[in-house]
Amino acid sequence: MTDQTRVGLFDLDDSLVDRAGTYARWAAEFSAEHDVPLGWLLRTDPAYSSRRIAFFELVKTTFDVPGTVTELHTQYRRRMPELIQPDPAVCAALTALRAAGWRLGVVTNGMTDNQTAKLRQAGLYDLVDAVVISESIGVRKPDPQIFRHALAPLDAEPSPHVVMFGDSLTADVGGALEAGLSALWISHGRPLPQDGPQPHQTAATFRDAAQLLLKEA
Repeated sequence: MTDQTRVGLFDLDDSLVDRAGTYARWAAEFSAEHDVPLGWLLRTDPAYSSRRIAFFELVKTTFDVPGTVTELHTQYRRRMPELIQPDPAVCAALTALRAAGWRLGVVTNGMTDNQTAKLRQAGLYDLVDAVVISESIGVRKPDPQIFRHALAPLDAEPSPHVVMFGDSLTADVGGALEAGLSALWISHGRPLPQDGPQPHQTAATFRDAAQLLLKEA
């Protein structure tokens, strides 16, 4: 990779795709089907976003919905990618970055089939040059190794010319900084805490972040 080559790595959920909105659509369906309060589903989700088996165990013990925990989890995993709504502006931003000479990769925690299905449903899979999913390699963000795995197929090395985009200060920003990359935090309007990992740049949305980098190019 030459010094002029720029590489962008992207988180998936709530960065490239609207995971929160997708979950809200799933929760509305689940609430209507099983008479589980929608407010409870929305309030409980953040604490269990990466512990879905435990989430459905709690659903079962609290509301005694029909089906096993495994069945409920399987249905959830199938339905969530189907509810992803493609965002033409995100697709356009990735296309513009690529046209400007950026090499693009996705670095995401999660199950390989689910995350791949989300990328395809969102129309993003063919707009990036590499996809690294934690289940596939046995390493999760913020471990620096997952970022290095993503750089290999992009013919890149860790450097400030590599920018990690993500909404998690711990997983995305902290992991990128430890790996020797630049970090751009997607804030969704949240204030930046003074403690913890500090990004090099902040933008409200992925589209804003992409435009920021395109203007700097």
